[in-house]
Amino acid sequence: MTISLIIPFYNNEESITELFERLYQLGENPVFSNHSFELVLIDDGSSDNTFETLMHQKVKHEKFRFKLIKLTRNFGSYNAFLAGMHHATGDCCVHLHADLQDPPELIPQLFENYLKGFKLIIANREEREDPSIFSRLYHYLVKRYAIQQIPSGGFDLMLFDKVIKDEIVEISEKNTNNVYLISWLGYPYVSIPYKRVKRKYGKSQWVLTKKIRLFVDTFFSFSNLPIKILRFNLLLSFLFLVAALFQFLFPLDEWEYSSLALIIAIALFSINVSATIMAEFLTRIHETVRNRPNFVVEKVIEH
Repeated sequence: MTISLIIPFYNNEESITELFERLYQLGENPVFSNHSFELVLIDDGSSDNTFETLMHQKVKHEKFRFKLIKLTRNFGSYNAFLAGMHHATGDCCVHLHADLQDPPELIPQLFENYLKGFKLIIANREEREDPSIFSRLYHYLVKRYAIQQIPSGGFDLMLFDKVIKDEIVEISEKNTNNVYLISWLGYPYVSIPYKRVKRKYGKSQWVLTKKIRLFVDTFFSFSNLPIKILRFNLLLSFLFLVAALFQFLFPLDEWEYSSLALIIAIALFSINVSATIMAEFLTRIHETVRNRPNFVVEKVIEH
């Protein structure tokens, strides 16, 4: 059996040496005694020497073979993950980040559960050495309003069957979170809690704008909350209209112009929120209709 390790890279040259040392140690684990690895490495338009460093990596273990994919530019972590799934040929796949905050040493435990018959095994972050208010809020809202069946704390490291990989590749949805899309498919899963470690190399590429974009993409892909907000704003606007008409037809001495102005301001804000939500939906429809690829591959190198 072959296990495809799908690892997106974006400016991760500093962590590559340790990453490969720890991956090669997996080959010595008894659970993989009759199995091999396919390393599917995706350079997501790095601006440092990530690609060159990956090119110079030598295969130091007989269980491993490389497939290095270079994208033409930075398409984002989840699109790079999708590119890896397009090129993975293993019986099962593992999604792993290159920054080593999610330890590769969990993979044997994931694989043991796969051998028991589970098609999806998730390593969920029960604790974090680098606590983030945004991350906590993001995962809470996603679990509360979008995908209730996911474990608390969020996750990225996971092992999933080839059947799941093929379904995600066939969907090829735009502007989405492909990790959560795997969970959305609804397969029973095993959850293995772990403590996420602090970043050892470089700095996170998840700047605030990317985090906000991910939040918006996730909610518009998996939650009906935006539609509920539109319906609430419609009701709110109607009530404000009724209040304004009542004041016009039956003026009340105790009402001041400032009260009416406040109602108008709230109504305009409500309309703007609704317009923004509709614009997000239209943007996604536009992206789908244009049917541009989620990623563009410049070259594929195997060794």
